[in-house]
Amino acid sequence: MSEQSVDSPEAPAEVETEQAVAGAVGEPSSEAPSEGKKDDGQSAKTGRDEAVSPAVLALRERMRDQQVIQGKVIGWNKGGFHVVCEGVTAFCPNSEMELGKVHAPKDYLDKGYDFVVLRIEDSGKRVVLSRTKVLQGERARKRAELRQNIQVGSEIEGKVASLTNFGAFVDLGGVQGLIHVSEISRKRVEDPASVLSVGQKVKVKVLRVEQGGKRISLSMKALEPDPWKGVAERFPEGSVVQGTVERTASFGAFVALEPGLTGLLPASVMNLPRDASINRVYSPGKEISVMVMSVDPRRRRISLALEGSQTEGSRSDVENFKKSQREKDGSSGGFNALAAAFQKIRK
Repeated sequence: MSEQSVDSPEAPAEVETEQAVAGAVGEPSSEAPSEGKKDDGQSAKTGRDEAVSPAVLALRERMRDQQVIQGKVIGWNKGGFHVVCEGVTAFCPNSEMELGKVHAPKDYLDKGYDFVVLRIEDSGKRVVLSRTKVLQGERARKRAELRQNIQVGSEIEGKVASLTNFGAFVDLGGVQGLIHVSEISRKRVEDPASVLSVGQKVKVKVLRVEQGGKRISLSMKALEPDPWKGVAERFPEGSVVQGTVERTASFGAFVALEPGLTGLLPASVMNLPRDASINRVYSPGKEISVMVMSVDPRRRRISLALEGSQTEGSRSDVENFKKSQREKDGSSGGFNALAAAFQKIRK
């Protein structure tokens, strides 16, 4: 338990706190505890120990065993919080109260929390506590449990924690995974920030769990319908369709027919002058009409030609092109074959 409400009388003001805790075990400091002589609990019982209260001796044992104790916040100052635990007035610095930023001090007043004892100084007159170590332990246990439950292929919800140029880190409830930019969508994504934002809730599929759960690869794209399923029926060979230029290369233009479904319009069928710039004529975002020349769902390739290309009497040339495309690996061979087919058509 990291926090619980504690019934108490009316909350004392910060100034009154000094009086409220006076006499518990020495006067509580109005500032963070100074570095006095530490009582590490290892010294033999001497006359000095006899002056230490039984409550402090009990805390010394808990410190030695790193046991969690409960304490109630009764006041604060600029350095941290005054806490009463097991009859002893202790101090928890701001840096030891939260894993992140400390809330408004009044939010902690008269509430109970779990702590561990960091050190005991000046024969128990100064007892320093830490709540962050308790929170870190709880977080580590939750992360270990979560990593054990995350399995490859499982679908889970998370929240975008941060964005980079190569993807998005998603918080899965204490453990983070990465959605690579190529796994965000079936549509081409250049900048993750253009489609995602920090704090956005997303549903992802676990692709890989590596290094004992410390490295988790996620995908949003895997949960989208596969656009290549039934593509031959939606885009039969010879059909004329509308598309949008997605990007260009020296060998042609990639034309998006549907989200995640892109075909290639080879430079050899564009009828451009030798020194013309493909990117200028077919700039990204331009809508064009194209003819579907071939569809290969297995290799996920669609070859296109410009609408109005003369194909009469060229069926055997197109078939030869399709055959050569299936036989050769890599795009260059298939595109050269397509160019040859169109050269025969023109003749």
